[in-house]
Amino acid sequence: MQHSFSALSSFDQINLGSTFLQAVVALSFAAVQYGVAQHFQRPAMRALAGLWHLLAVAAVVNIFSSWSGAVWENRELSRALNSVVIGLLAAAIPYVRRATEALAVPEPRERRVGRSALIWGVAIGSVHAIGVFSLAAALPDLRVVAVTYSRVLKFVVLSVPAVITWIAFSRAEQHKRALRLLAIGSSALAVRQAISVALGFRVGLPDLPFEAVAGAIILEVVTIMLFGVMSLLANTAEELAVAERRSAALREAESRLAASDRMESLGRLAAGVAHDFNNVLHVIRLSAGSVQPTPRDAVDRGALDEIVAATSHGAEIVSQLLTFARQQPQDPKRFDVFDRMRSVAPLVQRVAGTGSECSIEVAAGVAVVVMDPGQFDQIAINLVSNARDAISGNGRIGVRLEAVTLHEDAAERVGVKPGGYARFRVEDTGHGIPAAIRRQIFDPFFTTKSAGQGSGLGLSTVHGIVQRAGGTIALDTQEGRGTRFDVYLPAVELVRVGATRSGRSTTPGYKPAVAGR
Repeated sequence: MQHSFSALSSFDQINLGSTFLQAVVALSFAAVQYGVAQHFQRPAMRALAGLWHLLAVAAVVNIFSSWSGAVWENRELSRALNSVVIGLLAAAIPYVRRATEALAVPEPRERRVGRSALIWGVAIGSVHAIGVFSLAAALPDLRVVAVTYSRVLKFVVLSVPAVITWIAFSRAEQHKRALRLLAIGSSALAVRQAISVALGFRVGLPDLPFEAVAGAIILEVVTIMLFGVMSLLANTAEELAVAERRSAALREAESRLAASDRMESLGRLAAGVAHDFNNVLHVIRLSAGSVQPTPRDAVDRGALDEIVAATSHGAEIVSQLLTFARQQPQDPKRFDVFDRMRSVAPLVQRVAGTGSECSIEVAAGVAVVVMDPGQFDQIAINLVSNARDAISGNGRIGVRLEAVTLHEDAAERVGVKPGGYARFRVEDTGHGIPAAIRRQIFDPFFTTKSAGQGSGLGLSTVHGIVQRAGGTIALDTQEGRGTRFDVYLPAVELVRVGATRSGRSTTPGYKPAVAGR
């Protein structure tokens, strides 16, 4: 026996009217979501498209479920179809989890949700069917019991995505705006079903007025529309975040390219100036040397000594310029860096000066590296000189050379490949490096020293030498407490024995924090 819509009870009118409108809304959003996913091919968008496909199918099946119960009065068919609907909604839960993972984690693992969706759907659909048919058989005159059981179970199923999305939002490393929108939309679906649970208690009660029926239908449809809108806004938020990251990466790449072009031009200029300046210095040095053996008095001897010292200092700057420009002749050799450090230790002590306490510690054993030995000397002298200048008054400089083996995690932190390295460490108790300039300290000609007291090439020269040797340099500094540089040089041979010391060891327990570029 069939009934017209106006002859149905208010409960059945609300149920049937909302299912039609919900199906239209669900099909519309499923089509839009599918188009978005196909265009952008984002993992979260594809998962949301799968979710909306299941919601759309569930909405269509729900029409037949409501129609068979209200119009055809076939309660058994209605319960069976409703079990299918709840099974489809449960099958959507893995898609929600996949979407939230794709949004929350920068590199989510690949997860196939088809099998999980099938398991969820069959399990929850079976639980629903067993429950409603059992209750209907046990209490045939109390339809409200089976209806309430069905709607409460559906409420639980629709609450799970809301819980998943809110948890993902609280733990997310990225796309928090998108996850918040998705969580709000999922919560709207749960609220819509809570309203359905409340309306289910009206089975068998007097009819509601037309305004209440229309309001209930509109409210249920609006909530599912809200979920659809929030899903699309979540897609938009995700795409905007991806676009921002790509834009930032592009700007950084352009900046590096521009800096590389500037450095190349600067290197050519520096090389040309250095060669010409070196010729001038050579003439001055020869001229000073030719008159030095027969000075007229002590004043002339002192002036000549100052000229020779100044030309030597200028020659050092020229050497640094040529190294920076990568035109300094290099003679890479295999040598034991430990033995080399012991031989230059007296020179390093003199560079440290008398105003600070300098301790040098060299590990026993062998650490063979391949580079120009003279450039290793430059690393030691420049870093110790830099530490000396960072100390005002009495302070301590610690120099330590040892063999280390960097495994995957440690190597990734400092930016090198796993393997054996000779680690050259120079630390001081000076004023530290302000956070605002830490990214600039390896830039050529950048210096915080007063005019005439530094060329700004020391650290950039060290950085260039270390990079060409296949190593890296790491910085750890705290304002007011000191600075530590760790130079990692790849070793082709490592033999550890113990340690030999020269002077007192002063090695604060810092950890590398900022790697040089």
